[in-house]
Amino acid sequence: MSEGGWTLRPERRDVGVSLRWAAFLTFLFLAIYLGCNWITSQRSGLYRLWFDWELKIPFVAAMVWAYLSLFVTFFLPMFALREAALNALCKRLALAVIVSGCLFLLVPAQLGFERPAEVPGEAAAFRLIYLFDRPHNLVPSLHVSWSALILGSLRAVSPSWTRRLLEGWFLLLCASTVLVHQHHLLDLLGGLLVALGAGYAVRGDGTWTWTKGESR
Repeated sequence: MSEGGWTLRPERRDVGVSLRWAAFLTFLFLAIYLGCNWITSQRSGLYRLWFDWELKIPFVAAMVWAYLSLFVTFFLPMFALREAALNALCKRLALAVIVSGCLFLLVPAQLGFERPAEVPGEAAAFRLIYLFDRPHNLVPSLHVSWSALILGSLRAVSPSWTRRLLEGWFLLLCASTVLVHQHHLLDLLGGLLVALGAGYAVRGDGTWTWTKGESR
């Protein structure tokens, strides 16, 4: 069975799979992310996981739209992936959330950047971000993990020109996490490693690597 290919008319089955996973992942993400953030906000002795020179990285308010473009990627897989690949991607996303949640609790971190109280022109976007983010869920960056997993899955079934666009989008998303002062460089590296680990743990057909089955 084909892993996928872009279409403007996805099969009803693929849409159903996507919507069921979307509901589950939303619940899982909110429970773990918000829970870990609240727990860490009550703790002392948070880790300082940045280099001093990183604090000189400029704040680029307009990059918030690149940062928030992650939410656009959530709607794309049903237009490019078929059922098995959708299941594989969503299992990887779920695993990334669970692993990241454990690391958030094991490595409670603090943000080195000073958050601006008000951002003229982009105030609504930053209020949305700050509503959900204390921030303490820093290492690894789930923003990077999910970007890598979603865009990587789309890239695998895309023609060459679309692959270049997806690669550029991913780089922009990664850069935005630092330029809007939501993450540090170690957070990005951690997010990439979690994505690689999730990609290894779940085969392309949705089965786990520690179970018997065909290799990816």
